[in-house]
Amino acid sequence: MMAFAAILLSTALSLQSCDDDDNNYLVIDPAYAPNAMVTFKTNPENGQVYMQLNDSVTLVDKDYKQWPFNATDKKEVRALVSVIFDDDNDKSLQRNVHIVNVFDTIRTKLMSPVVNDMEKAYGDDPVEIVNSWKTVCEDGYLTLHFRTYFGGMKIHTLRLVRLSDGTLRLYHDANGDAKGAVGDGIIAFRLNDVPKPEDGSKYEDITLKWNSFSGEKSHTFKYKYRE
Repeated sequence: MMAFAAILLSTALSLQSCDDDDNNYLVIDPAYAPNAMVTFKTNPENGQVYMQLNDSVTLVDKDYKQWPFNATDKKEVRALVSVIFDDDNDKSLQRNVHIVNVFDTIRTKLMSPVVNDMEKAYGDDPVEIVNSWKTVCEDGYLTLHFRTYFGGMKIHTLRLVRLSDGTLRLYHDANGDAKGAVGDGIIAFRLNDVPKPEDGSKYEDITLKWNSFSGEKSHTFKYKYRE
């Protein structure tokens, strides 16, 4: 289960799954606003903390030695960060950066198993997937920027399941907390149940389906299997 308050943004927007995230009512210094979504990892050979930006590019701040989260649990985690690139024209697969700010981690979880009567077991309350840079499939994760109603009294639960036809289905259990203010959140799923393509393809299409406020919707992502 998850409390969406970790990265929860109050909004006054109508519920539309293709809303662009352009309505900002606060003036934020760009240097301190998040400009990248990454996976924090540690190099097992030298202990260097680094960030996986996408399927191929890593970011390293050589002055950043300390694990920014729970020191006793250094498992990789998704997070929003603000970084400054040493060279904006650098196209290498390992880029040097300076970390300006590390924001709170993104709730990261494994996929859930197929069970009988999943709508009842996992809940199927409506939720919208926002068309923003925070909705992305990379580094073996499906990260979703979502929007729904929050009354603030119950914990909402999101689960991702791979169906028999290969489709990914998002389930949302509002636990009766389906009224109140519109709010946004971010969640990341490790795509542990998506198998390696049998034909050896580098990328494959995976389709996500969910129950929106206007009925079932879907979106197809490009996915690269992570070894």
